Amino acid sequence: MPHAPRQRVIVAIAGASGALYGTRILTHLRDTGRIATHLVVSRAALGGHDELGLQRGEIEEVADFANSVTDIGASIG
Repeated sequence: MPHAPRQRVIVAIAGASGALYGTRILTHLRDTGRIATHLVVSRAALGGHDELGLQRGEIEEVADFANSVTDIGASIG
């Protein structure tokens, strides 16, 4: 029996306070094994990464796909 395609979810972290929530939801979605995540992080959210003690790359690793906020042609989802 073929596997059903994974659902796709876009997670956008737009401010410092969203970094914690965004990281938690990405981790939860990854752990389900059924959802592919696409991440976009704004420049304003970079301060939130510092508050968590994480580097931007560490949060991007939790997502299946990480897109640059400056890439207006990104193929998200």
